[in-house]
Amino acid sequence: MTLTLLSHQWKAFWRSRNAGKSLVVQLFLGFLLLYLLACTLVLGLAIRHFLTRAFPGQDIVPIFGGLILYYFFFDWLLRFLLQELPVLSVQPYLAQPIRRSQLVLFLNVRSLFHFLNLMPVFLFVPFAFTAIAASHGPLAVAAFIASILLLTAFNHFLILYIKRKTIINGWWLAGFLVSVCILAILDKYHVFSIRQVSSLAFIRLLTNPWLCIVPLALAIIAFVNNQRFLLGNLYLEEISQASRQRQSRDYAWLQQLGLTGSLIALDIKLILRNKRPRFILITSLLILFYGFIFYKPEYLSHDSGYPMVLLGAFMVTGIFMINYGQFLFAWQSSHFDGLLSSGIDVAVYIRSKLMLFIAVSTATFIITSLYGLISWKVVIIQAATCLYNIGITSIITIYFATYSYKAIDLSRGATFNFQGTGAAQWLYAIVVFLVPLGIYILLAKISGPWTGFAVIGGLGLISLLLQNWWIGLLTREFSKRKHLILQGFREK
Repeated sequence: MTLTLLSHQWKAFWRSRNAGKSLVVQLFLGFLLLYLLACTLVLGLAIRHFLTRAFPGQDIVPIFGGLILYYFFFDWLLRFLLQELPVLSVQPYLAQPIRRSQLVLFLNVRSLFHFLNLMPVFLFVPFAFTAIAASHGPLAVAAFIASILLLTAFNHFLILYIKRKTIINGWWLAGFLVSVCILAILDKYHVFSIRQVSSLAFIRLLTNPWLCIVPLALAIIAFVNNQRFLLGNLYLEEISQASRQRQSRDYAWLQQLGLTGSLIALDIKLILRNKRPRFILITSLLILFYGFIFYKPEYLSHDSGYPMVLLGAFMVTGIFMINYGQFLFAWQSSHFDGLLSSGIDVAVYIRSKLMLFIAVSTATFIITSLYGLISWKVVIIQAATCLYNIGITSIITIYFATYSYKAIDLSRGATFNFQGTGAAQWLYAIVVFLVPLGIYILLAKISGPWTGFAVIGGLGLISLLLQNWWIGLLTREFSKRKHLILQGFREK
């Protein structure tokens, strides 16, 4: 049955309308992944040499063991961002005389073919044969490699389960992000040392190879849990019921804004129900924690460090606007004809996008004001960048969106998906980041850094007060290129 399902997907790929284009993209991604795996293999072969030079005269095996759980910790984040849920149109098969357990098993086994599952092999296995084998023997090497593979499988199925639960309930996403942050903070302030636990666990494993049953148990539990979840949610009745529930969901609190609120609700539903915009939302939430990277005391104590703090503040308060806004109209390309033919005022449509940006950036600023516990300067700098983002970056974003004529297929995944990307997106990124940084650097040299922050915030506030004028200008720009946008969106 597994071979039959694989053959169906193979035929679907070659018989699809864009098979030639998809093949070129897959070949390009294949070469890219081979390059990444080759780099990982080189690192795996060289890591013994690096550790020997960094820690002369010390046993590098426990040092290396202390880094393993760090890898699997960051593997959680990478998988959450890059690992796609297994894609298979199971609904037609559910009406056929095929056991659901076979479909679920196929989904789980097929999902294992992912480059993130190969990276530990290329990274850890060379070290096992070059360093561990010489000091602990072949049995320890076998137990070490088996544990690495089993922990990889555990991470794989655990993240699949968490991502599926986040689709059903957004609190799972919040819980996952909070858990990761708490663990990172505890490790940073030495309340709980991942390195010590990792080193102790893997040294015990090398001296007692039978302990590999622990990662074996974890992998089995994660696989069975994922299997049971899919079996319990793979009924035609549940699929149709879930579809009806999604269609009936409404945001009553947005209805108070009239048509503008309805259009904002349409954007929210689009983000939450589709992989790629939801991926952008998750990425934006993760980037909120970049403050721990950019808001370091050494940057805040000297004027020369303020550009790094400013860059971090721009990313923290405006990353959703930047990521989502560069394809602002293209997200709705599949129903853009119907949207414009429904008699919606273009000015109201643009206002809804602007209000969405303002609301998200303001909420982001309020949440990340907790960085003020690091230094009060952070709150002032973030306030300036927030004003600039909602007053100027939002206008630039919508303006550049009127030059984006490439459609986006929301049914496609988010990993290595460059659909819709063009020269306008690259120029947009340069304008959004380099222009305000250039303004700050120029003013900081003339009158000092706080003058630069004040001017950036002031420009944003003035632009925000001219919001109605900007909406009129953007409406005219959109109307000039409306037919080009529609023509581009029709070219799938």
